[in-house]
Amino acid sequence: MSDRELGKKMAEEMELEPFLDAYKEAVEDYLSYAFGRHERPDFVCYRVAGTPVGVELVQITRDPIIAREIYILTQTELMPSEEAMEMLYNEIREKEEKRRQPDWYLPDNTVLVLQFFDCPIRSLPLSDDSLQKDFASTGFVELWIADYTGEEAYGDIELFCLYPPERWGYYERPNPGRKPYE
Repeated sequence: MSDRELGKKMAEEMELEPFLDAYKEAVEDYLSYAFGRHERPDFVCYRVAGTPVGVELVQITRDPIIAREIYILTQTELMPSEEAMEMLYNEIREKEEKRRQPDWYLPDNTVLVLQFFDCPIRSLPLSDDSLQKDFASTGFVELWIADYTGEEAYGDIELFCLYPPERWGYYERPNPGRKPYE
């Protein structure tokens, strides 16, 4: 593994930890991570019962150069929700194609985590429950949006479950009135 690949994997591990913390608060079950680097999926975690589950992280973010140019021209820091939703659907489609390839470990038991760094979950048009059918056709056992926009300021992330239907919805962190750096 090259230094660049190692650095990327270490960054992914740092992004996995806040997701696992938020996931543990959101659902009755939790995932524990046993250190070991994988590529397809990114991580192998374990449920309470000891069942292995893959976790694949994918960043939904704009090209930094384009984002800076848009900010300079419009003073808009956040990605528009329409663009974010389009990127979300494209990434799910691409990851589903990769999940079907023979070198994917745990293809029938992988959680896909869509990480948003410049578009808060609350700005996405997800309130319509009819969207649920859009995500049921993938082979991922769970689909989550992880909102990392507040991680730097508040030290946590918020989640929205796209699939399975029984977990559908927004999982707000317990202290919404919190102040930065408490």
